[in-house]
Amino acid sequence: MSIEQLIESVEVSAEERITELKEKAYRQSVEIRKGAEGKDEAIKKKHLDAVKKTVEAERNKSIAKIKEETRMQFTRTKDEVFKKAFFEAQKILSSARSRADYENNFRKMLKEVVLELEGEEIQLHIDKIDENLCKKLLSELKLNCEVVTDITSAGGLNASTKDGRFIISNTTESRFEKAKALLKPEIFTTLYGGQSGV
Repeated sequence: MSIEQLIESVEVSAEERITELKEKAYRQSVEIRKGAEGKDEAIKKKHLDAVKKTVEAERNKSIAKIKEETRMQFTRTKDEVFKKAFFEAQKILSSARSRADYENNFRKMLKEVVLELEGEEIQLHIDKIDENLCKKLLSELKLNCEVVTDITSAGGLNASTKDGRFIISNTTESRFEKAKALLKPEIFTTLYGGQSGV
């Protein structure tokens, strides 16, 4: 083999080796890119999942806050309506004495306290405005009770034993307060369909 042939053989061999190395490098770069793409997707997915969780948590927190604010506003509104309804009722009750049935109502309230304190020495505590009516009814009902004009009320009376052991409030205002407490759930049910405000 001549030198020329030997050089040509080395050059061919070198070219083949260069081509082989280029192909190997290309294959490796393709594999590296594929591997990086897979990792890139995994990293993207991981970050996207984390962002989704954060957004979902914020969304749930916002919804819970809005629900709570709405519930509180609804409760305040119900309470305002309730107070307004009873304020209007109280205005009507303040004119109880001017109603035609006031004497009958006073008679019932008087009988209730006397029955409640039966067998005791009774003091009746009334508004000065009701003094004549009270004395008239005591005479009519043949009751012996001490009358004391020491309260101010829209009507009705209070009663106590002389020794002060028992006291019964039976004024228009006290009856109104009792009715308010008893009727509150029923009123809320009527107004808001079963959603009690108590």
